[in-house]
Amino acid sequence: MPATLESQNSDGRPAAAVGLFRQALQHQAQNQSLEAARCYAQALHSAPDFFEAAFNLGLLFQKIGRLEGAIECYSRAVRLRPDYVAAWSNQGLALRDLGRNPEAVTSLEHARRLAPASASVLNNLGNAPRSVWRHDEAIAAFREALRYDAGNAGIHENLGNALRETGQAAEAEASLERAVKLQPDLAEAHWDLAFARLLQGDLAQGLEEYEWRWRRPDFSRRSFGQPLWKGEDLAGRTLLVHTEQGAGDAIQFVRFTAALAGRGGRILLECPRALAALFASAEGISEIIVRGDRLPGFDWQVPLLSVPHRLGTRLETIPARVPYLRAGAERQISLPTLPVRKGALKVGLVWQGNPKHKNDRNRSISLRQLEPLLGLNNIAYYSLQPESSDLRSDQIGQAKIADLSGSMGDYADTAALVEQLDLVLAVDTSVAHLAGALGRPVWVLLSFAPDWRWLTEREDSPWYPTARLFRQPAAGDWASVIERVGAELGRVAEKIACER
Repeated sequence: MPATLESQNSDGRPAAAVGLFRQALQHQAQNQSLEAARCYAQALHSAPDFFEAAFNLGLLFQKIGRLEGAIECYSRAVRLRPDYVAAWSNQGLALRDLGRNPEAVTSLEHARRLAPASASVLNNLGNAPRSVWRHDEAIAAFREALRYDAGNAGIHENLGNALRETGQAAEAEASLERAVKLQPDLAEAHWDLAFARLLQGDLAQGLEEYEWRWRRPDFSRRSFGQPLWKGEDLAGRTLLVHTEQGAGDAIQFVRFTAALAGRGGRILLECPRALAALFASAEGISEIIVRGDRLPGFDWQVPLLSVPHRLGTRLETIPARVPYLRAGAERQISLPTLPVRKGALKVGLVWQGNPKHKNDRNRSISLRQLEPLLGLNNIAYYSLQPESSDLRSDQIGQAKIADLSGSMGDYADTAALVEQLDLVLAVDTSVAHLAGALGRPVWVLLSFAPDWRWLTEREDSPWYPTARLFRQPAAGDWASVIERVGAELGRVAEKIACER
């Protein structure tokens, strides 16, 4: 909340500055951020000690993502008023969002010393170490915050997420259930509850909660004249299925078009151009429409990731017959020849996902971390990275790995390459899903707190029969994963060499 003007602090300040501050408050209340910021800046120019104006300007900067500016404003506010708890706390949040976590914790600890019983400060203090996987500290802070504000749904939600990220899915579910009971319209908590339930294999309740994504501000439901399909009889009708979210999600869930067609409907699929040729091989699709092209007529429409919920899918009823996608005979792309022994194991590598993905820093690794694998005998490595800038800058990688990025125009091209490999070794990216959908052996390297679709503890996947999962034993411990993969890969390569 913006600071208001304390009557005792208006004395001695220029009347013009006070007037500008009050104008700014009115603009801020009406969501006129630019006008409010201009007035606060002018007030500060007129009265440099106007700490309330500095704080409120920081709020506006923080809201629009100008974090450096926000930190500068909060820093000015606490210099002018060292006991300003909200400024110390908000400065900590801005520092955390910039990745400056040690400074964030310092600022938040200062706020805590000033207000040891503030649930808001303790909640913020929990979020800072959580962002750098110091979950014990985060959980302790959230639980202490709940001592002072047990009815705060947001704190229960944060605690639930921290518990889920430490592998305590059942405890996380209980905390998130408490959050949605306290605030039934809190979309973020429903979304997080979906992940906690799905991670435990509860598709029935998890997929139901997953529908809350459309009430989140970062999701927007597309507008169609035709109604949303909710499971009605499809016999003789046409259903438009439209993809959403990432390519990996689309590849995983396109399998459900066969079940839709089995209900007697004509199924249209709208997808990005990069997936169109690949998805033409999926069963049950009458027509593929590239996103942005004119849509033909249809009776109902449904987002692709809502289909399993509409079909009542359970863990034991996932359609897991593979391959359900194919490259197509017209895609003739040959693998380059590598200077390795004839009959060597052909392994595709993917070590990084989309850097814009919110969890990319936890799921991706560097090429250098894979170097222990590059010395194994009888293995030919091929990079399936769409962009291989780190491969081009890594001398060891260049010598050991063939770069296929120039041959990967779309996902059908990538599929044609994957179908020629013996194994794909990938972090949690779209290529891991592609290999599984093609029915090719794929080893997936997973972070300690993986995405819900990989479930917990198990080494296999109900989604992909040919997948094998290699999990971090502790947060950030990729070395143990690579060591285990190396041992297994060496055994497989030796066996293949003997057989060939």
